[in-house]
Amino acid sequence: MRRYHDDLVLIGGLAIHHLTRRDQSSWPGAVTMDVDFGIELSAGGGQYSLSNDLAGIGFSPDKQFEYRLVRKVDDLALYVDFLTEAPRAITGARMVDDVVASVVPGINRALESRRTVTISGPDVYGATQTCDVAVADIGPLLVLKLNAFGGPTGRRHPKDAYDVLLAVTSFVDGPEAAISAFQAEGRLGNSGYETAIQALRRDFTDIRSDAPVRAAEFLRGSVEDQMRVREELVTAGRFLLGE
Repeated sequence: MRRYHDDLVLIGGLAIHHLTRRDQSSWPGAVTMDVDFGIELSAGGGQYSLSNDLAGIGFSPDKQFEYRLVRKVDDLALYVDFLTEAPRAITGARMVDDVVASVVPGINRALESRRTVTISGPDVYGATQTCDVAVADIGPLLVLKLNAFGGPTGRRHPKDAYDVLLAVTSFVDGPEAAISAFQAEGRLGNSGYETAIQALRRDFTDIRSDAPVRAAEFLRGSVEDQMRVREELVTAGRFLLGE
């Protein structure tokens, strides 16, 4: 996968994990069983291919979920998804190298604006590895997360709403920096920004709205904790809108 380092960026829940700090929030951290990559539409590995590289470590097309790759470890399923940006398209899929990538507006900004984080831990074989990983920066990541929840192909998953709360309140550089970075995406031409704003206005500005309700259900804490999640997510949403 190192051959594709310049063409890939980590997005999704793992990116939220690497851009947030546990000592800045009383909420549990981001959790995910998926690895989501943004990928350049023109990416290519020469004589090698992404599917061959991933097959070499045990990943194969998933029979249940279209476009996903999966590796089974005992009873655990590990998923890899690829997302790309295509001119004027807001849905659909494209072949990139030899894998199918879902079309998601805003991926190009995630590729342009990224941080490098150093991670250590066991690889799929159990060997300890240390490597540098390109992670989408907070502005493009918030655009992607808001659209993942309530955009044109939004899934309305409770985890996505909860991730927005973490991304703002626990960002490593502070909430104000997260808010400013998100608002800058509008000026920088992020193709997913307008639909992210629409999702904010529709789903994040009232404690009875869809996003706060689902984020609170994801936490599964006490009644008081769930209400606090709703209130803090609405506050975060209104700050993102500049209200």
